[in-house]
Amino acid sequence: MENRKKLVLIDGSSYFYRAFYALPPLTSPSGMPTGAIYGFIRMVSKLMNELNPEYIAVAFDLPGKTFRHDEYKEYKATRKETPDELKVQIPHLKEILKLWGIKIIEMPGYEADDIIATLAKKGKEEGFEVIIVTPDKDMMQLVEEGIYILNPVTEELYDREKVKEKYGIYPEQFVDYLAIVGDTVDNIIGVKGVGPKTAEKLLNQYGSLEGILKHLDELKPRIKEAFEEAMDRLEQNRFLVKLKTDVDVGLSPQMLKKEKADLLRLKEKFQELGFKTLLKEIGKGKKVEEKGQQKSLF
Repeated sequence: MENRKKLVLIDGSSYFYRAFYALPPLTSPSGMPTGAIYGFIRMVSKLMNELNPEYIAVAFDLPGKTFRHDEYKEYKATRKETPDELKVQIPHLKEILKLWGIKIIEMPGYEADDIIATLAKKGKEEGFEVIIVTPDKDMMQLVEEGIYILNPVTEELYDREKVKEKYGIYPEQFVDYLAIVGDTVDNIIGVKGVGPKTAEKLLNQYGSLEGILKHLDELKPRIKEAFEEAMDRLEQNRFLVKLKTDVDVGLSPQMLKKEKADLLRLKEKFQELGFKTLLKEIGKGKKVEEKGQQKSLF
């Protein structure tokens, strides 16, 4: 595993939201909010130091509808509008990532998760060790030999057994699990009255959603009725929660090689945003880079 090239794929939108709500509000000298940018850059900096990946990309959601909205008009209908204090930070973060030499990938009609799922599968096929960086549990469905999830909040790395230990089910059961329990954030209505623990128990007993539906008569009357009532939407739920692995992203994992950072312009950008501690680290990074070593911020 150590000898394989590492491909790190970062779920930009999911982590950026998390950083925005979790971190104390910071502002630049001009008064612009910068907390989410700072948190994101800190996280990527740590990744670069610890994993030192040669190949890395950040995927973002674009505003607008996706193919899931075509299937289910109410998809994510309950989600709140992105706060202006977060919106204003997005272009600055993207500019920093580009100056850092990190590729950004986004596609109309698809979510960042689908882009990552496609590149992860391609990466594995091409012999990469793939690490997906996301705090989003829905991505656990992608874990298999050669594809791992790193939660940047808890710093836990998930392989197949770790997913089972944490959620009580294996990654290949995750789509069925999400279809059953639903997702209030995405406005996906699951089987009413069947929560995570019951879903986990049923999937362990019958293996899959299909297995559960074949043995409805063995279930408690209340649970049997709940599944029968949800029958029409369960297949749609599976479609909505299953990540696409065949998106035409227009590039291969080999094209995600990190480029050399533009240290001078990064320094100017950090000065503009008031990131004094990051400015100091850029100086350190430059010295290390000159010595030909790689253990640096950039």
